[in-house]
Amino acid sequence: MEYDQDRELALTLLLENLDELADSQRGKQKSGRPTDLELSIIATKEELLAAYSFDRDRVLARSTATAIATDQNILIALAHNERVAEQDRHYAMSLSGNANASVAPDQAESLLFNIADDNAISSVMGDLMDRVNSDSGEGSSHTFQDFPISGLTVKCASCLEAFDADDCLTTSCVHSYCRDCTRQIFLGATKDEELYPPRCCGRIIPPGIAIRILDYSELRAFCERGMEYAAKDRLYCSSPTCSKFIPPFAINGELGTCHACEQQTHLPCRARAPPHVDCPLDAQLQEVLALAEVEGWRRCPHCRTMVELQHGCNHITCRCGREFCYVCGLVWKTCRCPVWHENRLIQMANQAVADEVPQHADEAVRQNAFNRIVENLQRHDDVGCQHHVSTQWVWRNSGSLECDICDDVLPEYIFMCTNCRMRACNRCRRHRLR
Repeated sequence: MEYDQDRELALTLLLENLDELADSQRGKQKSGRPTDLELSIIATKEELLAAYSFDRDRVLARSTATAIATDQNILIALAHNERVAEQDRHYAMSLSGNANASVAPDQAESLLFNIADDNAISSVMGDLMDRVNSDSGEGSSHTFQDFPISGLTVKCASCLEAFDADDCLTTSCVHSYCRDCTRQIFLGATKDEELYPPRCCGRIIPPGIAIRILDYSELRAFCERGMEYAAKDRLYCSSPTCSKFIPPFAINGELGTCHACEQQTHLPCRARAPPHVDCPLDAQLQEVLALAEVEGWRRCPHCRTMVELQHGCNHITCRCGREFCYVCGLVWKTCRCPVWHENRLIQMANQAVADEVPQHADEAVRQNAFNRIVENLQRHDDVGCQHHVSTQWVWRNSGSLECDICDDVLPEYIFMCTNCRMRACNRCRRHRLR
């Protein structure tokens, strides 16, 4: 679908006319609540922006892949310049007799960026673009400067400051983010797997934006993390002082070579692989697995991360995005295990009653509330939560003000899902929930 420039022009003119009409109404009414005409102008403007967003999203899904291919040449040049500069520095140090300059230029290059160099960026960007294209079939976001509407300002959904619309990222859920906050979204995904891939309201932000807002070292770190997060059975360097992720392309047979320290790790046991030595048993791993068996912990069937359930139902969504049953460890909805453990169900219902029912209420009132909450919780998995729909959440300023996802305590208020009763801060409900 080619973008309709006439439609774009019409939407632009309509938005400008609405701004002029809004300006003409200022000062004509008493201060206080907005008039019906002003409310109508605001509602119409939101509908026009949504239409603008819908058109741009479809074009973006096709254009981002092309942009990545174009920008890739720039990234390759940046990587080459960075490696050459590092080699020149080591060479100059060696000429000056510096004892610490024993690394040869070719070794410095391999240590600097030995993670499939520029192919790592292409691989991660391509994988994310595939996920964008399959993300509900509607595209995800605008890139910067997609709003050539002179004078239009939007409020950043994160810092709440006003910015020119043509210098902001606006998502298909009509949330806008300034450049600094958009950059923090990508940097956050580099440090926290639950924030990867970067998204808003469940929609993945096109990866081409990362190329435009991150410097080369940040982009490289983002892509290295992307490769780690995408790996099914992750292997990490066995050296305790390193522990870097070993990407799949660095594994040959049963040996993985760390790109940071060049230590080899044996894939079956995850231990150091000295030459001509039989595979040792990983005693520490066996101790952890034995403890997990006693405590009832489960490992994600995809990334093998250990998970401990403290509250909520047995439906687990790992930080890697995979869903599984906490009782048996199988992929979710492939078993017949109960959705709730009785003790956790009662605990959550009692907490809900304490939050919602006044302390001086009759016991019959408290019991009726308890029964209603238990019934809702028992059927919530069949109904399904729509955590990316704003009407699914209610505002709470009493009871527990701790986010169930990041454990931060919000001193003023928090959001609660009306279905599963999860409590989440604004950042987590927009960027962590999948």
